Amino acid sequence: MSEVLSQEQNLDIPNVLTPLYSPSRYKVLYGGRGGAKSWAIADALILKAWQRSNTLILCTRELQKSIKESVHALLKNRIEAMGFEDDFEVLATEIRCTNGSRFIFAGLKHHISEIKSTEGVDYCWVEEAEKVTHDSWKTLIPTIRGEDEDAGWESEIWVSFNPNLITDDTYQRFVVNPPSDAWVQKTSWRDNPWFPNVLRKEMEDDKARDYEEYLHTWEGELKTFADGAIYGKQLRKLRKKRLCKIPVESGIEVHTFWDLGRDDDTAIWFMQCVGREYRFIDYYSARFKDIDHYARVIKEKDYNYGTHYMPHDVSVQVLGMKKNRKAMFEEAGVKPIKKVDRIPNILDGITMVRQILDSCWIDEDRCKEGFAALANYQRQYDEERDTYAEKPLHNWASNGSDAFRQFAQGFRMEEEINTDRFEIPQTGQGWKMG
Repeated sequence: MSEVLSQEQNLDIPNVLTPLYSPSRYKVLYGGRGGAKSWAIADALILKAWQRSNTLILCTRELQKSIKESVHALLKNRIEAMGFEDDFEVLATEIRCTNGSRFIFAGLKHHISEIKSTEGVDYCWVEEAEKVTHDSWKTLIPTIRGEDEDAGWESEIWVSFNPNLITDDTYQRFVVNPPSDAWVQKTSWRDNPWFPNVLRKEMEDDKARDYEEYLHTWEGELKTFADGAIYGKQLRKLRKKRLCKIPVESGIEVHTFWDLGRDDDTAIWFMQCVGREYRFIDYYSARFKDIDHYARVIKEKDYNYGTHYMPHDVSVQVLGMKKNRKAMFEEAGVKPIKKVDRIPNILDGITMVRQILDSCWIDEDRCKEGFAALANYQRQYDEERDTYAEKPLHNWASNGSDAFRQFAQGFRMEEEINTDRFEIPQTGQGWKMG
């Protein structure tokens, strides 16, 4: 451990966390449970508030319906542990230091306009940042803009989170492509010299019970499957043996299955039917591209194409276009096109995907993004009822999943395989999460 001396206070902190006390525009701590991330940040910010008069520290997160959901209680406990009771006044909705420094608390989603109008924030601590959306970051970051050129000082944004999905905006923003002026550190229980035995026992129990969940919770590894994953059960089974490297059979036709985006991605799956196996050999997605772009992609891949399966709206006349998209694709060389009829209830299509996944193989490299889309296709979460609704959540994973559903709905029916084995629920009956 390293000792940080500050006037009357001696703080012991793990060596890995000492950069918290050096200047940096972004300070990012992420990892698993028990890594002392929140304690270390709370201690450092309390010390900064105590050292520098009139320091304003904003503590925020994506959702905060009440002060109980903030780090207010944590800061109060750490103030007492550090012996600062006489220097800080803990109020119901903020914490004040006798030198004029303050801690204030607000949620990003419901109070972003108030945060935008808050002047003079010196430090901003974003806790549970894995839940912060792209729009929230886009608004928050330019709001924290104080600086003192003469003193060589500028405001800082401190970020702490347990990583969830690789596609989360926070993970992409600060871990995959971090800003140049960011200190980014992954921590775990191993970095915490005060890791308590009660947590160690809980950790060992989790490790024995569910190793994948242990890796996510305690080691800070990313999740493969989203909470409420619609195809979680089927894809976990597929991943054991049928997510692998798949050769392209030159003498067999490649069929494609599409979801046509407008303001979101257009997604395409490429599949060869070999015996009773459906082998997905490739995947492609892009946004804001014209039809000629996708036609070039199809041509450049140079597969021996069969039929291109597209959703029902490919034949719809789009306002401002002289021809529908089906005609435009065909003129660009993407043909023949099979229009997959719309079904009354999307839950029926989801059931069909679940029941056909046992016959599917997916290339682990060329279809990496497509598999991620299927694994993160999830049900909407109802916060008020604390449960998952039947309706799928529409997000980045929807496009790849909808394209795959065109395969389940279109290809097998055209092959005239006995559809009696599809147990499709009646509309309104609902379905069970895999």
